Amino acid sequence: MTETGTRPQFRLKRSVQVLLGAVAIFFVVMMIEYQLQNRKIGNIQVQINQANNYHFLDTLEVKRLLTDNGKEDLGNTVFKNVSIKTLESRVKANLFVDKCEIARNLRGDLFVEVTQALPIARFMRQGKPDFYVDSTGKIMPVLEKYAARVLLITRETDKQLPDFKKYDRELLKLINFIYHDKFFKAQITQLEINQYDEIAIYPQVGNQIIELGKIDNWEDKLKRLNVYYQRILPLKGWGAYKKINLRFNNQVICE
Repeated sequence: MTETGTRPQFRLKRSVQVLLGAVAIFFVVMMIEYQLQNRKIGNIQVQINQANNYHFLDTLEVKRLLTDNGKEDLGNTVFKNVSIKTLESRVKANLFVDKCEIARNLRGDLFVEVTQALPIARFMRQGKPDFYVDSTGKIMPVLEKYAARVLLITRETDKQLPDFKKYDRELLKLINFIYHDKFFKAQITQLEINQYDEIAIYPQVGNQIIELGKIDNWEDKLKRLNVYYQRILPLKGWGAYKKINLRFNNQVICE
């Protein structure tokens, strides 16, 4: 009887101990959070993930964005007066920022990790500013301090920006394909689009003009262009032809 009667009491004591331990942890966490919220921001450490060694962003630019162009002195600001989401939004407002994540430690330091957007093509326009596009079709300005070596695109009708969500979806697919294909990325330097939306390709090596024609069925046309480079060019040489026509189905017309 005595042994059986002591078990509930033992379990009750253990439950109370667990509860008291949880309450103690809760109060410790609350005290740490309270101290942190009333602590001034310490060091700001910035890490920029730069693909392809592009340098559109630097640490000074990121800190300028964090401080709202110098309007705020984060070094004299306590954490309770700062929104991490607001700081991340400020950095993301820069078109060359793809992602931004901000964390803090118990000393009050901020850790800012920025992933830079990656341009894959540059649209060149007469009388209007050039611009870059990334793989999603996001448009980014061209900066004087740095220029990326990417595919060049000229368009005879460039009064408006491209609409990659509707009219220019296939063009964006073509740009992405060229960028991610090791051979064509090295070989193709420029796309020229005339007023009839016909595309001419200018290669990095050789003087040939490659007439792609309309953008429809561009995958098959590039397969035929690959056949030209792999089978015809080694036999005839780089200077044998001035024009390669891929407009017509199942044909590679060399002139």
